[in-house]
Amino acid sequence: MKRIIILITLFILSGFSFIIQAQSEAENPKKTVATIIGGVSYVPKLHYYGRTDQLKSSAVMPTVLVQFDSVGLYFTGSTVFTTNSTQPLEYAATVTEVGYKFGKKQGIAGSIYGDKFFYQNKTLVQSALRGQAGLNLSHLNKVANVNLTSIAAFSDKTDFFASAGLEHPFVMKTGQSVFVITPTAVANAGTQSFTNTYFKNNKFLGIPVSNQSTTQTTQVFNLLSYEFSVPMVWVYNNIFLVVTPGYVMPQNELTTSGNTEVVSRTGTNLFYVNLSLLYSFKLKKV
Repeated sequence: MKRIIILITLFILSGFSFIIQAQSEAENPKKTVATIIGGVSYVPKLHYYGRTDQLKSSAVMPTVLVQFDSVGLYFTGSTVFTTNSTQPLEYAATVTEVGYKFGKKQGIAGSIYGDKFFYQNKTLVQSALRGQAGLNLSHLNKVANVNLTSIAAFSDKTDFFASAGLEHPFVMKTGQSVFVITPTAVANAGTQSFTNTYFKNNKFLGIPVSNQSTTQTTQVFNLLSYEFSVPMVWVYNNIFLVVTPGYVMPQNELTTSGNTEVVSRTGTNLFYVNLSLLYSFKLKKV
């Protein structure tokens, strides 16, 4: 997912939900109105299916998630501040999401969601998008969870993405602490009309995008990237520390005659280590 900034927020939701449920099993769920998770994430290498801006920007993202446990509805919001070799920390975007979760701990589970993006920094590859809608489906089992995702993303034209992945969480409990490590592998595919929009928004790159062959190429559904990650979550009471090392390999990058050097610098194999510090609490009926 691979991945666009909002997927970090989705990870907070999907990756932590089973921990939150385990912590609250002894409580009366009827008394819980909502679960709120707030905190900050550091992303050292922002990328979109392995494609980065030329300066390979990093980001700091304050994030809040509100989940209404009894009905499955949730809301997330993130403010994105970017920095790179030429610019200090500056406001880049606000990312919002509204969704509905369904399913249980075992069997079929998933979510339906819609995102709205407000980008101030147009040099980020993902800034080409105004919003997206998606469906996540998972088959949760004791061997390996199977995750499938389909997304429609909106820029000048609509892109369609799909991903398939495997993951298996290992849970260790010691006293009041819980440690979860989840090896994950994902393959992402889709169209690339967002690339045209990105280059149009950044004409200083000097890449012609109006020719017919380039436009037709962006509309071909191709493999976009492979991504391997090992999210590690340490939970103590209501505090979450998340360390996510990962490696992404972009595939089928678009090239334009005479500008392959510029394009190649926007998509290379990347190793990253994302960090998040979060706090969770529950709102209950009086």
